[in-house]
Amino acid sequence: MTATFALIHLAPGDPFAGALDDPRVTQAVRDHWRHVYGFDRSLPDQYVRFVAGIARGELGYSIARQEPVRTVLARAIPNTLVLMGIALLLSFGLGIAIGVVQAMRHGSLTDRAIGAITLAGYSLPDFWLAQLAILAFAVWLPLFPAGGVVDPVMHPYLGPLAAALDRARHVVLPALTLTVLSAAAVARYQRSALLDVAHDDYLRTARAKGLSERQVMLRHALRNAAAPVITLFGLALPGFLGGQVFIEKVFAWPGLGALAVDAVATRDYAVVVAVAIVGSVLVAIGSLLADVLAALVDPRRRTGAIARPLPPVPLRV
Repeated sequence: MTATFALIHLAPGDPFAGALDDPRVTQAVRDHWRHVYGFDRSLPDQYVRFVAGIARGELGYSIARQEPVRTVLARAIPNTLVLMGIALLLSFGLGIAIGVVQAMRHGSLTDRAIGAITLAGYSLPDFWLAQLAILAFAVWLPLFPAGGVVDPVMHPYLGPLAAALDRARHVVLPALTLTVLSAAAVARYQRSALLDVAHDDYLRTARAKGLSERQVMLRHALRNAAAPVITLFGLALPGFLGGQVFIEKVFAWPGLGALAVDAVATRDYAVVVAVAIVGSVLVAIGSLLADVLAALVDPRRRTGAIARPLPPVPLRV
């Protein structure tokens, strides 16, 4: 929060730069409005006042939108959570499945072909893929809307089922774009984790018992190779917030990403810092969630067996 506050205030301009730099606006009017919002004070003084407001639960006032920041976030956060939740589930479900297929066919033509595809998908710029998705599925093949959350004209007149279908059609393109970008990374992590445990003794024992390779991978190897992917899942929460900045802007999705871009462009200080705070909260939640899921998958983490040192063994002569 401190770093974001300092950087956005040190950047050229202020929230009134666009409106008050008009030569028809007198200097007295400019000074008045900067005094009203406290921008004529020193930066340390503004920071202390802002932190005091945060301590009281006040996120400030959005000058560009002319409403409290709390109201702005309350409108944007649900849209971001919907898009992030769908993309997370699709990314990790598809990525884990692809990683398992690659590990089961390690070294084959299928493994190399899928690896090349996932590497290409991981390397694609998000804004370019978003524009390509709009061009392909909203212009050439008009299957889905190009942007927005709902149809602004027809949605108020639709029934419950038609309204839900309208929302689902609008979320398809941004969710699939995020899924393609993220599933590739998940697949590469999952493949690497499975190959790390592929030659462990317990897997050789399972194969010796007559289990098929599919049963060995799904029932034994996958659970023991889940730790890196679980850690990646925890890191993906704030990562998706950063990745959604361009995706939401391209698809005109009114979430935190598009809100952050607009706030930076208009020097809306309070909104920029509030989005940074939300990102910090997501980092903490993601870290906690990763620890909880890791404990559920690996019983040794719940009992502390991993961290507990082994007792000394007496040396017999």
